[in-house]
Amino acid sequence: MRRRLRTSAIEIEGDELSVRELLHLAEEKTGYSFLDELLDSKQGLLTGTMILINGENIRLGQNLETLVNGGDTIDLFSPAGGG
Repeated sequence: MRRRLRTSAIEIEGDELSVRELLHLAEEKTGYSFLDELLDSKQGLLTGTMILINGENIRLGQNLETLVNGGDTIDLFSPAGGG
């Protein structure tokens, strides 16, 4: 994703945004469609996608409805293959 977006970080201001809302804002801000690398056709997380808020996996919380606050750090990892 870093190569596709040509950046390793995006700053978005806001408070009490869901991860889903934040992802859509990030896509708008960058002008690049990247959600297809993270979400399936039903807008759920693709198997293997990992999103961390301050180091904690959102799958252990409320998934894409997990709230993000100002100052939080969100890390996105698209599914990867290998062997």
